[in-house]
Amino acid sequence: METLFITGATGFIGSHLVREAIRNQYHCRCLVREGSKTDCLPCDSVELIRGDLFRPETYAHALEHVDGVIHLAGQTHAIDKDALFRVNARACGFFADTLASRDHKPRIVSVSSLAAAGPVLRQKSIRDELDPPTPVSLYGKSKLAGEKEWLKRADQLPITILRPGIVYGPGDRNIAEMVRTIYRYRLHITVGFKTPPLSLVHVDDLVQVLLRAVHDGETLRNAKAQPKSNTDESQGIYFVCDDRQFPNYRQFGKQIAEALEVSVLVWPIWRWVGHIAGLSVGTVAQMRGKSSIINIDKVKEATVRSWASSSQKAREQLALQPRQTLIENLKKDARWYVDNGWA
Repeated sequence: METLFITGATGFIGSHLVREAIRNQYHCRCLVREGSKTDCLPCDSVELIRGDLFRPETYAHALEHVDGVIHLAGQTHAIDKDALFRVNARACGFFADTLASRDHKPRIVSVSSLAAAGPVLRQKSIRDELDPPTPVSLYGKSKLAGEKEWLKRADQLPITILRPGIVYGPGDRNIAEMVRTIYRYRLHITVGFKTPPLSLVHVDDLVQVLLRAVHDGETLRNAKAQPKSNTDESQGIYFVCDDRQFPNYRQFGKQIAEALEVSVLVWPIWRWVGHIAGLSVGTVAQMRGKSSIINIDKVKEATVRSWASSSQKAREQLALQPRQTLIENLKKDARWYVDNGWA
């Protein structure tokens, strides 16, 4: 039985990954912070390691005889810029150094985000791995900084980076806010009258790709041994989404309403109103020492031209094959949100 060391296992993607890994006969060692709730994990089937990525002494022993590492720990929003970069970037560097210091070098898969690459370039209709990164949000910039921390150690470690689009599925609290507003108030608010096409991937499809990437993913180029080229820049990096369709945010809300079997009013607000709202809500949350998913960072991401990305590379090399269509997934997930009181 192969052993996986997983960070971020108590998160939305992580909890789904752990269950799928167990079904595939992996032994899972899950790094969890002190005080973290673990009721989302099958604790009788996993090995819980209480620790902190910035304190290698709390988890280094658990890296013995590990076959693969999947790094999911991260934040989509935080109190301030420093907190975001600490978790999404500097933690990658600490973790990478810990892994590089060991005699045995397991295969590593780090989950970044399409936000690290940024929206579609002006002269193109779809983004692929060869395009230079142009993140527009602090979140995207922090995830790109995390990628660069891994890249610095690419001559010491076998590393693969995945950049999923918006990940949806049962248990996602971000999507839950949208589902709740549509289900309870029959309302879907968009920033602007024209919303960008989105890259979406269901969590069940993503975790399948994650497990395959541990064995089959190409690794980041050896920065010291290879000459720099455009091809090298994309080596070891994969976009992951269902690129059969790219619904925009307006359409996505209407499809959620269809899945919930309710009518919905799509209410577009002017972009300048969205910017003021994002700035105001984010500032108030920061003053209270909290983070909010409604902030100027997310408004920036919501007002770009397009987030469409190609998953051709992941299809060809990691056998990405979405098992259901978007609306089929939403109908299944909508029932989960309603039955579990999340809607």
